[in-house]
Amino acid sequence: MTFLAACAEHRYTLFLLGASEVKASILDELLLEFAPSQDEFKNELLVGSPDIDVSRFYVAWNTLQLDGILKRSGSEGGVYVAYLGLINEHLRCLLSLSMKPLENVVVRVVGDTWRYHSWGVAAKLARDLGLAETVPVRVLGHETNYKLVTFVPSRDVPKVRESLFASGAGRYGEYSKCSFRALGKGTFLGSKASKPAYGKPGRFEEIEEERLEVIVPFERLTRAVAALRKAHPYEEPVVEAYEVESDKQYGEGRIGFVPSRDIREASRRMASVLGSQPIYLNGQPSGNCVMIWDGNPVEGLYEASLRNVDLYIGSDSGGLARLVSGAFDFAVIEFPAYCFTFTGARELIYLVRERSKHEAWGLRTFLPSKVGREGVS
Repeated sequence: MTFLAACAEHRYTLFLLGASEVKASILDELLLEFAPSQDEFKNELLVGSPDIDVSRFYVAWNTLQLDGILKRSGSEGGVYVAYLGLINEHLRCLLSLSMKPLENVVVRVVGDTWRYHSWGVAAKLARDLGLAETVPVRVLGHETNYKLVTFVPSRDVPKVRESLFASGAGRYGEYSKCSFRALGKGTFLGSKASKPAYGKPGRFEEIEEERLEVIVPFERLTRAVAALRKAHPYEEPVVEAYEVESDKQYGEGRIGFVPSRDIREASRRMASVLGSQPIYLNGQPSGNCVMIWDGNPVEGLYEASLRNVDLYIGSDSGGLARLVSGAFDFAVIEFPAYCFTFTGARELIYLVRERSKHEAWGLRTFLPSKVGREGVS
């Protein structure tokens, strides 16, 4: 059976971008952008060498999927697997047994910090539902931003600026492509071995430059600096980065207010994002307060019971929602649990695919099917 036929048989969606390779360490950095602040997981959950060349990128969220990938990766080589599932003894046993003979495979356990940020599923659902005054249900901290500053010849500002925007810099809430520029004069004297973009080696030069500033989230700082250096015309560009205060909170779940009280309309909007119809829908909101929870449903229903919510949206609780919502009088929409992870996996695939396209890596990316909870058997 061919590799592509095996993927089709096991219900994997293939995003084909050409045939090329990239170092696993580069993809490690990209995962840290997607799921920052997971230092406590690094030692035990990074399996495989960061120095191998990767041509295929997979996402998995249960051990059946992971086992299926590893069994087919021995002869292929160059495989990178991002695992979004739970960490348990089954996973550790599978990795210890499967990875020994596989020298060209890496497995990275992503952790769940990706869920807490503005690109997480709960935040995405809140935006698509049109929630106002949205805040995390459980606040875990504030997102860290950096001010990135460089000095660019005036004619090159558009190129450098657009490269920074493409890397994820210049975002303020609902606004994108935000920057500041100020005109001035720059001077330099290059040695005889230098290769200046303007002027000549060994001669004092004065050139019209502009100070260019953008805001960059911490998790995208490395990517933005790399993009700046690549687009900048100078052999030795000036790059300054310093931390700035941010009032943007991150944390578990989202709670806010929605104009419509129609539970059917809310259900349709959520289904379009999660790719599945709800498995449980009950009640009609008496008010506009909506809580979205993409984590453990027991914890989510507990949080909902502590707040005066009118509509709770979460994953399958096995009947618990029926009891809790009746006691605390709020409407409920529940979706299959895999939908929330699948939506996150899809966001990660899109992130890798866009970066691969921008950097001309040509990675082949694979996403498990949303059909069922297993995807690979």
